Amino acid sequence: MLERAESNKKSGPEQESSVLRYLIDKNKTLINDYGDPAGNYTESCGEIAKDIARMLLQERRLPSIVSVRGKRVAEGSVNTKPLSPVRYGGRVKWGAHIVCVCDGLVYDPMIGKPLPLEAYAHEAFGADVEMETEIPENKITEFVKNRSIATEGQASTPAHE
Repeated sequence: MLERAESNKKSGPEQESSVLRYLIDKNKTLINDYGDPAGNYTESCGEIAKDIARMLLQERRLPSIVSVRGKRVAEGSVNTKPLSPVRYGGRVKWGAHIVCVCDGLVYDPMIGKPLPLEAYAHEAFGADVEMETEIPENKITEFVKNRSIATEGQASTPAHE
């Protein structure tokens, strides 16, 4: 289960300027449902989350990489409901999504700004979701330097497919 990490680092516009610029710029490029007009995926949520984590590390912060999935269809089931991002009005559904989390904020360019962990699910998907830390704070530095999301046990195809 994902828990909110507390930090004694300051967070504010002066601390997050490069991350905020990245979120805003990337938000604009995601207008076509993470793809090009022909429907081919051109973006990877895992690689975006890794880029954001790298920027936060440069600011001396300790982020984590978190997977997002729909709620389980039945207790004990491995099957989950698909994620349907509010932004895309039902045009796309995903089996999973990957985001960067730091100091209780979710950094998802689909939203375009950091959101409190408690508000993220309803803002992004209009429903409760399951969130699980995939790359914890104590492994994030090594991860962003040496690995891709796929090498950490994730599917080799983008989470959105």
